[in-house]
Amino acid sequence: MVKHDFVEAFDKDLARQGKSALTRHGYQADLKDYAAWFQQTYGEAFKPGKLTHEDVRTYMAHLGKVRKAKPSTINRKLAALTTFCRWAMSTSLLKSDPTAGIRGVKQAKAPPKALDRADLNRLLRKAQHSGKPMHAAIVTLLANTGIRVGELCALMLDDVDIKPRSGNLIVRSGKGHKFREVPLNAEARRYLSEYIRARPHPAQANDNHLFIGQRGEAITSSGVWRTLAKYAKQADIEDVSPHVLRHTFATLLLREGKIDLATVADLLGHENINTTARYTRSTEADRRAAVEKLGQA
Repeated sequence: MVKHDFVEAFDKDLARQGKSALTRHGYQADLKDYAAWFQQTYGEAFKPGKLTHEDVRTYMAHLGKVRKAKPSTINRKLAALTTFCRWAMSTSLLKSDPTAGIRGVKQAKAPPKALDRADLNRLLRKAQHSGKPMHAAIVTLLANTGIRVGELCALMLDDVDIKPRSGNLIVRSGKGHKFREVPLNAEARRYLSEYIRARPHPAQANDNHLFIGQRGEAITSSGVWRTLAKYAKQADIEDVSPHVLRHTFATLLLREGKIDLATVADLLGHENINTTARYTRSTEADRRAAVEKLGQA
């Protein structure tokens, strides 16, 4: 066990930085793990001044080869040691950083989180049957256009063009101040039209934003997050955010719509098509399904 004054001092500094209790607990656990390994390996108690570059490299190798730890676990422990060493240097307990130059273990990047079709439909149903036109329009628009939450909040009434069989959304405040037009499908047009009909008249509102609250003020990003959280809870879905719906929009387009990357990149407002390519990465479920199909051939 690590029971030294420097451990408590390190924890207090983390608290001063505003780190959560969970994060601080994680750092403490990883530091204790290294200290236990150090004592078992070298037969002496761990102290900051005894940390060396070679010790850290040996510990990392031990985690991978002996414990068979996952890359994410190894990288987390290295990050905790790095944070501790930088603090120790700032308090003169270390003269140099023994973690400098030590890279984490490469790991395959997981695709961005996205809802499957069943979860998305359940979420949409909860919002669309809520009896609240603005909520229904917000959730439906995010799911069917993939726009960012900031772009949604900045929309003005004049940015919406709805016709009987088509419609467009003009995004003027995109990332990097990029202008783009996003088509509105039938579902988006329906719930957006219903909201606009129920929306307070512009003369009664403080501004001409598309989405305004009861007091005539433009909605905020935090308000959109709360709206999504409300219906996600009703639909029994965890971790739904505007960005998750953006990822869902892109993922479903590429998997179900048979649309090329360039088109999806244009819809999302991506400058680099490699950013959009993240949505083509397979998930564990995809890989399992592929192997199962092979066995059924």
